[in-house]
Amino acid sequence: MPDLIGSAEAWEARRASNEATIRSFAEVLQSGADPAAAAALGSATLALVRDGAKRGVPVSALLRSYRLAHAGVARHLFAILANHAADAKELSLAIELCSAWMFAYVDATVCLAEDLYASEREHWLRSAAASEVETINTILSEQPIDIDVASRRLRHKMRRVHVAAIAWIDTHEEGRDTLALLEAAIRDIAAAIGNQQPLIQPLGILSIAAWISTSAAVPSKVLDKLGFQSATAPGVRVAIGEPAPGIAGFRTSHIEALEAQRIARLAGRGEGSITRYDDIALCALATANIEHSRRFVERELGRLASRDDTTRRLAATVRTYLNENGSRGRTAKRLHVHENTVAYRLRQAEELLGRSVENRTLELRVALALTDLVDNASDTNRSTPAGNIEHDVPGTIGLSTSPQTS
Repeated sequence: MPDLIGSAEAWEARRASNEATIRSFAEVLQSGADPAAAAALGSATLALVRDGAKRGVPVSALLRSYRLAHAGVARHLFAILANHAADAKELSLAIELCSAWMFAYVDATVCLAEDLYASEREHWLRSAAASEVETINTILSEQPIDIDVASRRLRHKMRRVHVAAIAWIDTHEEGRDTLALLEAAIRDIAAAIGNQQPLIQPLGILSIAAWISTSAAVPSKVLDKLGFQSATAPGVRVAIGEPAPGIAGFRTSHIEALEAQRIARLAGRGEGSITRYDDIALCALATANIEHSRRFVERELGRLASRDDTTRRLAATVRTYLNENGSRGRTAKRLHVHENTVAYRLRQAEELLGRSVENRTLELRVALALTDLVDNASDTNRSTPAGNIEHDVPGTIGLSTSPQTS
């Protein structure tokens, strides 16, 4: 269901819900309990259904996902039974009993999910949060809106300078209050910038968008020194856009934060990291089309793009050499090697390149900067069936107040 699972976050949310449901059903089987009475929605499934209700995911899509999951688990389970049954009669009895249990369990959980979806959807449509999301999406999609009206609906002063942020966690853990952790990180960052009341909107069950607004310009050095307490926000990563004023700045800073998040994921930035757009702007622009970026790297680097340890060391030497403006002495000092070693490595690199490192230095520097990013993008595409999320309107936060969209 690509429309339902359109991002790595949506994939992880669905995986966590499926795993929790399968474990719950396994406990019912193990104990021999009444499946209808024992059925319950775990925290991962509760979060998934509530998020779907806010997003306006059609209830038909929710029910179809249950049917597909039911069919998949049944196939797997019946194969296990076939491996353990002593004969055809025992297998038939086991499948009959297991099917009855599973149908009863799935029917009960679907009813619980439907009831929760209906109540959450009704509550959402009547809430101020729905109006906030509609207003934010109006701004992000560049539709006309009066700045004072937007300020009133969002309870957030739109005439100020805005720094947008995205905070996220990669995996769901049962029983963990993910949104509380994400908000804790954002509030630490907001306090450092000088605003105790950031505007925060969930993007899903594993990420939030935020806007930190100030009455004065935000110095670049403040953004360079930002941090948050990883002890109160374990597993959280943050990306931020550049400060910009007014409604236009509210939107552009958010789009930059999304790009900073994309690069942070490609680069494999660790937990507790903050990725600033200004630091990765060139990489963001150069990887807007990752396939074009990969071909560019392959053409520019040739055999120097190989990923064995020896070639990686040569590429790192060239990168440092170019960053040091062609000084072998400073390169040697940076790498803690002898200057002759630098000269030797440069000659080896030139043999792999088929040209001097002094030719096409701009292209060479960009290609070297993109090498790890395009490699990581390949690894991500291989390991995650859902690709990158793509919005119909660039920058919108992906929440809909229409029951017919997702």
